[in-house]
Amino acid sequence: MMFMDEMRFGLISNYRRSWSLIGKRTVVANQQEFINRYLYSAIDPISGENFHILGFNDVNAAITKKFLEALIEQYPEYHILLVWDNAPFHRKKELHEMEGLTPMFLPSYSPKLNPVERFYGEVRKSTANRLFQNIEIQKDIIEEEVVKWMKNTDKTQNLCGYDWILDQWKNC
Repeated sequence: MMFMDEMRFGLISNYRRSWSLIGKRTVVANQQEFINRYLYSAIDPISGENFHILGFNDVNAAITKKFLEALIEQYPEYHILLVWDNAPFHRKKELHEMEGLTPMFLPSYSPKLNPVERFYGEVRKSTANRLFQNIEIQKDIIEEEVVKWMKNTDKTQNLCGYDWILDQWKNC
């Protein structure tokens, strides 16, 4: 079982809390360029295994299919139960007829149920309160952060292993 989602990143400032001296206002530079890329991720909250592809220019059914094909290729010995949101392009028939994969939808407007969203919150911290000369520099920083998480499945499991998921898995 894997949860899947997409994250847009780009050259629009990503603000996070920061420290400043008492009585001084924190000043964070602003960037407002409309250049984006996407990170596709699938995470198994039970084992902490995770799979990512970074750098897509868009999100749609065709790109999602490429991601799913790569995911199936990565785990050929498993039939993957893929839990994801109700994005319109997730409902395309071609994504539901893939060999080795069974999609399951989360309720509409419920991102807090998807542990991949929590993972993305951690990834976004790596680019917070910073300016980037171009999207490739930002992509490289995000890639470094994702690789750290891929190497540490225990940390991923602790972050994404919601109690309700683990309880349901035990009762299967």
